[in-house]
Amino acid sequence: MPTILVVDDHEEIREALAEILEEEGHNILQAADGLQALEIVSHSRPDVILLDIAMPGMDGLETLRRLKDQPESSNLPVIMVTAQGDRQNMVKAVQLGVRDYVTKPWEPGEVEMCVNWALKAASVVPNQDPPLLAQSA
Repeated sequence: MPTILVVDDHEEIREALAEILEEEGHNILQAADGLQALEIVSHSRPDVILLDIAMPGMDGLETLRRLKDQPESSNLPVIMVTAQGDRQNMVKAVQLGVRDYVTKPWEPGEVEMCVNWALKAASVVPNQDPPLLAQSA
């Protein structure tokens, strides 16, 4: 079963996302802030991270930047969770390498679709050379 890390400073939002994803058969890890998320990722590699942008202390963009700067987490698919109209932060997130985003308030099907798409994309692109390029090297 894939493991999803849900990062949000609001417990009720984490629980709601966890419930949606558990119903899909995923294992869930939860973090209340960016520092806790980085700690979890350092010892437990989730398959996908759902990351809120607006959090006190280390916000989602800084957390994303740190995840992408670390070799062991740079390829983890991250889906940002953002408020409607947060266009400027979403542009920054895309520049930092976010896989996708979900806008609050979300629909359960939207969350499931984004996570499933990220899981499929991660399994199809295993960070290695295509066979023809590898043979010609």
